[in-house]
Amino acid sequence: MIAHVKALQMGDGFTDGVFLGPVQNSMQYEKVSSLFDDIEKSGQKVAIGGKIDKNSGGYYITPTIIDNPDENSRIVQEEPFGPILPILKWSTEEEVIERANSTEMGLGASVWTSSVEEAERISRQLEAGSVWTNGHLVSGQSCMPRQGCQQW
Repeated sequence: MIAHVKALQMGDGFTDGVFLGPVQNSMQYEKVSSLFDDIEKSGQKVAIGGKIDKNSGGYYITPTIIDNPDENSRIVQEEPFGPILPILKWSTEEEVIERANSTEMGLGASVWTSSVEEAERISRQLEAGSVWTNGHLVSGQSCMPRQGCQQW
């Protein structure tokens, strides 16, 4: 994941090769900035990124991965709507499902696996507006390795 994030080009979205443009507006930029402040103050471990260049000339936010943040931290409990990804450790399937369902957020969830049975079992237990398999933000689609994508 770190190698992928390092390779992302940030800038004007109309420029060839650019993957990530600026956050949409100042209100969202300030919200995401406050998450960065919280990450720093609480001593969360930053795997990559973690800083905002206030002199970037726009609402650009460096893609960031937070390594195993505290379960109750803002970055885990809130949806940032910005390029910050918390990565959490887990031991059991039950723990993951309980954690996913314990948030007050829950517009969408995705299950990533090579097992159709596992995907169905976990997906049916998640309390979210939409649940995707091996993809995200694709309406009415589930994708499985070696089986392709299915529309419904």
